[in-house]
Amino acid sequence: TLWDVRARAAHVEPTGTGEYRVTIDVVARKLRADSVGNETEVPLDDLIEIGVFAPGEGDGLGEPLYRQRHRIHSGEQTIRVTVPREPGRAGIDPYHKLIDRQGNDNVVGVVSRTSP
Repeated sequence: TLWDVRARAAHVEPTGTGEYRVTIDVVARKLRADSVGNETEVPLDDLIEIGVFAPGEGDGLGEPLYRQRHRIHSGEQTIRVTVPREPGRAGIDPYHKLIDRQGNDNVVGVVSRTSP
């Protein structure tokens, strides 16, 4: 079994109470390979970790502000979470626990909705 999960974008807005609302757009699919390597897409309905992180060094993940498993389905979906501090990065399967050939697209930088 292989997964193709990726974060397309992540946006943040202050809530006005000192917290931050993060919106993460993700795309996911699940594939099964047979004994000769032919891959077939199968329905995805799995619990997959979503993570939001404080700003870190370089491209590294900072301190986790949010780590929870969410029910993820095949296709595009939007996840919304609230964190206690301003985030720097967010994504799906941030610690690469799933077998995903393209693991470098799981986490993206968070962009403020108020920036131009």
